[in-house]
Amino acid sequence: MSLIIHPADFALLTGELKQFKTMSDSGREKTCAFCPECGVRIYNVTSRLMAVKAGTLDDLGDLTPDAHYWITSKQKWIRLSESDICFDTAP
Repeated sequence: MSLIIHPADFALLTGELKQFKTMSDSGREKTCAFCPECGVRIYNVTSRLMAVKAGTLDDLGDLTPDAHYWITSKQKWIRLSESDICFDTAP
């Protein structure tokens, strides 16, 4: 699960992350940041948006998913409701 935000709205409060760059499916360069100790991905960022890995946040209580993205690559055992907003890839 990712929390989509504008890059300007993100601040890393402590520590330093390692990064690598790759191309996203849209063709834009994507920077991926991860913890240098355990390797857990913290976020991906392009020039337009940032996807913070929600599982890295301290409190998920106020988060409610607004849609499901890239469902063409979801696990077969995941069941989505017909009322869920879904996208085969990125909208």
